[in-house]
Amino acid sequence: MRWIRPRDRRTAQGLAVVGGYLFPAGVRHRFSVTHDNLDTAAIALVEDAARQWFRLAARHPRAKMSMPSVVVDDLWRELVRDTRGYAELCEAAFRRPLPRPPEPGADRPARLATTFRLAQEDESCPADRLPLLFRIDRELGVVDGGRYLADCGGRADCHELPGATCLTHVAGIESDGRWPGRLRDMFRPPDAGTGGDPGGGAFGA
Repeated sequence: MRWIRPRDRRTAQGLAVVGGYLFPAGVRHRFSVTHDNLDTAAIALVEDAARQWFRLAARHPRAKMSMPSVVVDDLWRELVRDTRGYAELCEAAFRRPLPRPPEPGADRPARLATTFRLAQEDESCPADRLPLLFRIDRELGVVDGGRYLADCGGRADCHELPGATCLTHVAGIESDGRWPGRLRDMFRPPDAGTGGDPGGGAFGA
């Protein structure tokens, strides 16, 4: 008989909860009112992307991640408003409260790179493909949504990509914080100075 570690068992249970989770009717209604351009199939796709985010949280409770999708974040916001139901989901799937991330901070590139890598693993994506969580805003035509490329085609230098973020070069940012200027400016909050990290931009310990 194969022995299963308690942590692995908890993770499997959490993934099962997320996989079978049905978004409450009230949450879906409020979201659909805000996004009245999305049809039923599109809303179902947003729910699938949200489940991907929750799977990452269940598998990697200590990972420092950042939400890449505007439309998924909007659905999550509506879900959090259902206080009791959201608390029950968190207890069943994560065994802890799962707060929504604060406003993006100076460490967002590193967190975004982590999220990209883990989402690719979740979806078994090849290196040149975007997982659902990163492509959904563009697929649904979300105004001011996240726009990403898995690879801009550059090597040592990132090509200029107006309105889009190259995740290969975000992932290649040096750990000592010496980010390429264009990426540093892209992720810096409007009121951020040159000091330390002004905020988390994601959940994680």
